Amino acid sequence: MKRLYASKSVVLALLGSMVLGGCSMANGQGNTVQETVESHYVNDEGVIHAYPDKPDSEYLSESLGLYMEYLLKVGDEKNFAEQAAILKERFLIETGGEAFVPWRLYEEANVNALIDDVRISAALDKGAEQFSEPAYLEISKHILSVIESRQHQQGTVVDYYDWSFQLAGNRLTLSYLISDMKVLPESYAMLDLEETGIFFPEYYDFEKQQYIKSEEVHMIDQLLIAINRFDQGMESPEFKNWLIGEWGKEGRLAGRYERESGNAAVDYESLAVYYYLWQYFERVGHEEFSKQAVERAESLAGEELPGELHFFDFIHYQMMMHEQ
Repeated sequence: MKRLYASKSVVLALLGSMVLGGCSMANGQGNTVQETVESHYVNDEGVIHAYPDKPDSEYLSESLGLYMEYLLKVGDEKNFAEQAAILKERFLIETGGEAFVPWRLYEEANVNALIDDVRISAALDKGAEQFSEPAYLEISKHILSVIESRQHQQGTVVDYYDWSFQLAGNRLTLSYLISDMKVLPESYAMLDLEETGIFFPEYYDFEKQQYIKSEEVHMIDQLLIAINRFDQGMESPEFKNWLIGEWGKEGRLAGRYERESGNAAVDYESLAVYYYLWQYFERVGHEEFSKQAVERAESLAGEELPGELHFFDFIHYQMMMHEQ
């Protein structure tokens, strides 16, 4: 395997014009989000690490894709081009005439992650149109072609492809089926499951040929599944009724819950959970609850960011604040 490095001319094309954008405030000091990312979340080469001021923390394709999504929202052409160049130079790996994005930058990381690839591909497609840069489409095609040709079971997309063993994974995580997926769209049928309790199963196991449920559920996963189902025209009345009741009673949402009882399993709250809670309430027309979710997130975040926030929480919070 070898890294798919861009030529100098391609990198220059990707960098685009030096347009300043994205003036959303990141914290109480008035820094832009981009300035905060630059100061706390990137190494000397501009690659995002997971935790602020900890360059020894993980470098994830998830972080890159989410940041590209944010940069699109604020119209920051310059920084988007820089992230696209980092994707091409540091993340994209060529093997046997194909190219894939490892889920993290690590010498032995030969597995991708479906949701990260879909998010990155969608960001590149939108960036190509928004910034009039066709080079982004070519990178997107590289990423999607692997999913279409290799990463599926019985015609249904799966979580990953392992390039070390040349094998597709045996499961599909339902929260990964976001609406931006442009390959194997028949996979959305996996979301059409009968509700048998408050919470959804987390994934489908192709070897066992059944949906798998954990004893404790993560609310990011549950909210994403509910959002994915809604976007495909599927209602989730049991989950929706529980969520409205829990929010109306507690005015907060914990990070994890017990599947059987519906009781909170932890005390902590998450800014990323509130992002998806806000998204779900917006979709189902509960505007007052949607507003309350944003207010709760603002209260939780306080004025000093990023603090100890994982990039996942930090950037989801910033996307939510930008859209208010």
